[in-house]
Amino acid sequence: MEFDIASKGGIASLSRRHPDLTWDVRPVGFRWMLRCSGPAAALAGLRDAVKQDPSVVWVGRRSDEVAVLAYAPKVGETAFLRQVAEKGGFILPPVMMKNGTVRVRFISRQEEPFRNGKPQLPQGHLVSRRRLTAGRLQAELDRQFTGSPSLTGRQAEVLLEAVRAGYYEVPRRSTVMDIARRLSLGRSTTEEHLRIAESIVVRLAAPLIAASQEEPDARPGTEPVEHFVRYSSELQLYVDLALRAGQVTGVRFRRPVPGVAAERSHPYLTQILAHIRTGKTGLDNIPVDLVVGRFEKQVLEEIRRIPTGQTRTYAEIARRVGHPQAVRAVGNACAHNPAIVVIPCHRVIPSHGGIGQYSGEGGPNTKRLLLLKEGAIREWSTKNRPRSAGA
Repeated sequence: MEFDIASKGGIASLSRRHPDLTWDVRPVGFRWMLRCSGPAAALAGLRDAVKQDPSVVWVGRRSDEVAVLAYAPKVGETAFLRQVAEKGGFILPPVMMKNGTVRVRFISRQEEPFRNGKPQLPQGHLVSRRRLTAGRLQAELDRQFTGSPSLTGRQAEVLLEAVRAGYYEVPRRSTVMDIARRLSLGRSTTEEHLRIAESIVVRLAAPLIAASQEEPDARPGTEPVEHFVRYSSELQLYVDLALRAGQVTGVRFRRPVPGVAAERSHPYLTQILAHIRTGKTGLDNIPVDLVVGRFEKQVLEEIRRIPTGQTRTYAEIARRVGHPQAVRAVGNACAHNPAIVVIPCHRVIPSHGGIGQYSGEGGPNTKRLLLLKEGAIREWSTKNRPRSAGA
């Protein structure tokens, strides 16, 4: 679908104030990335004007004809982006902007993603609605990423069917076998097409994901992320603590010293190391600020309630968050836990026995050492079952 939106304020008014410029707008993380082109004099006027605009968090120049800005969305724009996401839609960059009108293109699984076909923004109207075919999917990939490798028609067909069937929802609403049946393909063939298509799309999206994680140093009122690193002799790994505004944004293990000349400590890091060493120091008082989805947040909050010395199965966590069929999704949330140990995903184990996998450096061996220190297991054996309360 495509909408033309002539809203007040935000990026629309920015384009209205600079009518000689053409804009290419892309939503990245919680900000707009704006690439504008036009006469050198108009670009110079823009750079002078945005110095006084608090919404501009960064501005740079690619050439005399192009300027690039990072721009914080206004409330109405954020609400629109959220509404698209909540309705299962995805913004298709670039968002085109000219003389106060913004053209937004997005894909949605739903036939009617908005009430009466309109976004909840003033003066918005539907321009067109088209079905996304496999051929158009490849055209969109080419449009988003210059020089992108091509999907075959079958790979695109399988990927689109996976999206339509809810395969990428959390929790999943379909399986690879369901997709195979819909397309009259073998399971292994479908899985292979899906794996290749996912690999292509994820690799192409990686630069945008990386850009969304960057810390804008020039953003007023935003503190940068600080890293504190110390070595754990028990794990023979470095523990890297990321902290912003007094809250933990990440904890991970690394083998080499991660990008610092020497170790640097913090009281929270001291607590974490003491817990790793003894298995007894509590970590409940450490505040966290994690950028995760709603389901992942529910899972991680439930995991944080597991007492030291106990475990829960992936199935138990799924039941406790109200999605008993989402066992695999719980596993994915554990695998992408940004603050290991503080959020003790090492205490989540398979129902069939053993301790399962671990996303932290060192894998299952690190998980085993953590559980041993906490007293959840006494010695390692593939036949041993960690102690699980409420199983």
